[in-house]
Amino acid sequence: MNSVARTIQTGTFNRFGPAGMVLLLGMLACGGNKTASPPPPPTPTPPSVQVNVVATDSAGNTLSYRWKATDGTIVDANSPSTSWTLPNGPGLHFAYVLVSNGNGGYTERRVAVNTDSIGTPAVVPPPVSLSPPPAPAQQGDSFRAFVIWGDHVVNSHVHAVYEPGVSAHLQDMTSGTRYPASGEVPTDLKGQVVIPGVPGGNNYAFNCSIDGGQTFVQCIDNSTYAMEMLPSATSIYVDTNLNCCGSLVISGGLVLPDGSPCGTINEFFGVHVTASATLRDGSGATLAGPVQANEFGDYSLPYSATGASVELQCENAVPMNITISNLNPNGVTDLGQSTMTGVSAPTVSSMSATLNGTQVGLFLPPPAGLPSDVLTQADGYLAEKGVDTRLSACQYYKSVGAVAGCDGAGNLQGAISFEDWKRTIKIDKYATSGVPVYAATYVNKMDLNLTRVHHSVSYGPNQTAAYVCNHLGPPFNLVTPQGDIDAAVDNAANGKNLVACVAMDYTVAHSVNGDQPLIRFLIFGPSGQLLPSVNLDGRREKFVPGTCVVCHGGDHYAGKFPEDGSGFANVGGHFLPYDTGNFQFSSKAGLTEADQEQAIYFLNQNVLNAGPTGAEQALIGGWYANGQVLDKNYVPPSWQGQGAIAVSFYQNVQARTCRSCHVAMVEGYNFDHYQNLVPGSDRFSAVKFDVGINVCGGSNQIVRDHMMPNSLVTFNRFWLTYQNTAGLPDQPNILSQFLPDPGGSESPCVPGILP
Repeated sequence: MNSVARTIQTGTFNRFGPAGMVLLLGMLACGGNKTASPPPPPTPTPPSVQVNVVATDSAGNTLSYRWKATDGTIVDANSPSTSWTLPNGPGLHFAYVLVSNGNGGYTERRVAVNTDSIGTPAVVPPPVSLSPPPAPAQQGDSFRAFVIWGDHVVNSHVHAVYEPGVSAHLQDMTSGTRYPASGEVPTDLKGQVVIPGVPGGNNYAFNCSIDGGQTFVQCIDNSTYAMEMLPSATSIYVDTNLNCCGSLVISGGLVLPDGSPCGTINEFFGVHVTASATLRDGSGATLAGPVQANEFGDYSLPYSATGASVELQCENAVPMNITISNLNPNGVTDLGQSTMTGVSAPTVSSMSATLNGTQVGLFLPPPAGLPSDVLTQADGYLAEKGVDTRLSACQYYKSVGAVAGCDGAGNLQGAISFEDWKRTIKIDKYATSGVPVYAATYVNKMDLNLTRVHHSVSYGPNQTAAYVCNHLGPPFNLVTPQGDIDAAVDNAANGKNLVACVAMDYTVAHSVNGDQPLIRFLIFGPSGQLLPSVNLDGRREKFVPGTCVVCHGGDHYAGKFPEDGSGFANVGGHFLPYDTGNFQFSSKAGLTEADQEQAIYFLNQNVLNAGPTGAEQALIGGWYANGQVLDKNYVPPSWQGQGAIAVSFYQNVQARTCRSCHVAMVEGYNFDHYQNLVPGSDRFSAVKFDVGINVCGGSNQIVRDHMMPNSLVTFNRFWLTYQNTAGLPDQPNILSQFLPDPGGSESPCVPGILP
């Protein structure tokens, strides 16, 4: 199993091949005498199951139901039971239900059906031929900011309010050029604003308005780097703490009794519901609002000397009135966090799927009882770069030539299949004679805990492709028994328990990206159907390209891909190196680490043919400086000579928990360069403080709290090593030793303690 090399002669041309090649995807070369072909066999009837959810509401409210499935066809009935026609072929398929009570309570759950034994044979759809519309090369990048207006106290902790509905634009402080050229870009329900097409290297004024654009103020830059280019020519503008709109504000928050906010922001279902707040005077007349609360239930209203109360509305629930007893005419009037009594999220106790009366479903509630619980947002993990929508995902696929179009809801129209992609990119049985396809199978222990079957092919520096088919991994444990690893790898090697295949290619597309190579991302379901989303953390489906670039670079991506079709195909992605120190291998012959070392070496060489970052080039070069066996003890030159504590941090924390993603990012986030992770670095003015926010939380910048590691599995593995009895390196303690607590606001965290 060292490598797989399959070759055939192919009569198709590759649109994503060398410059000037034309897409003739799926077209067969014909000639000579023709004979009548037998009719194709009839398509088998796919299995249909009945799915059911058992849900209750503590207040006895009438429940409503929405249904969606990753693939197949599900009837979206407002009912606790519906029918779901599964796709042909084997694999895992997922149906989701969103249950709501009309008063702000929402609960999403899913059920899985494995058709490995109950499904019909796989059906390869007819070839699809697509070509993306001509598009210019990338112009500028995206400015992204989270806008704060006011704060209030929650559990004795200052809680910044990330404000929705703030109108904003950028203005070049030298030329006066405005972005966008006209109009405003509003902050969303996360308080986030994304302005595309902003040239790098300049300084900008960020102007905000809370009155619909009638008056503007320049947002205050508290972080010193908000208006500056990150230290790379291809980086994006990112900041998470821009105060706006003046200091006089009335702020507060609203949550349900279980601590969850009113409503939900759920892109998979396309549901956006939050509470609202209205400022009233003593007679009940409206002074300001209603304004929408953000995803955390927080709100801000403009100060008024006659403000007497704030009315809080949670969907159709009876409004709450909060009396204002101490107006602050010089700053923030803090109303604290209020609890909406009598309203809670529905309880979903079970989900099932039956085929001809036989139970075939597996209820899959989100992971719980783990350190990852501290990040409460359902879309918090695998989303640090942004959260896409169904429509933005479809527009991304359209920009890279994977779909012909999108309907108004973002449903894919005229999509390619996995077989189309393989044929076009010339991999596996379509590989050109003599060009090897390398493969390896293992458990991605530190990242997603999935069993992965990787295939990769390269025809040179401008034509490289790879895909990974993700199968169920072993049960999550800090130390996984070898028997569980062997079973999971054996199932994957035999094609069982397939969740999805994720494909990447680095190639030239005619008239796209200025005829320069680019990386594109595609997700295919077990049936080979192109999918816009995937659930890799057990919490929620997340859409391309955001769920990919969260780890694969995304030099030209921020917030989400544009929904209006104006986005560029090149989001600045990168392949990731294959790091055996983070994998688990079978003990069976042909699937052991030793058996696959050479194949993984060649997989990493293919990464070097796919537009790698400088960090990736240095890392792979260092790994293999002495041969074709990866050196797991490698320490970059800039970390050598920094002392034993620094080396321990690099090998036990950076290499295990951070490096896999960070080497694919812009230079400021490249922690293989020692100078980027010490105080005074280009990116972090106060590294201890920044690491403390992102890893341990505890700041008022709640959007950043506990956001790293941004993979749920990695987050749990990091924290579960604290004072563990398995003899594993104590990562939180090593972090604390490397960035010791100096006291005050720059403390990174108390080891193992989540606030």
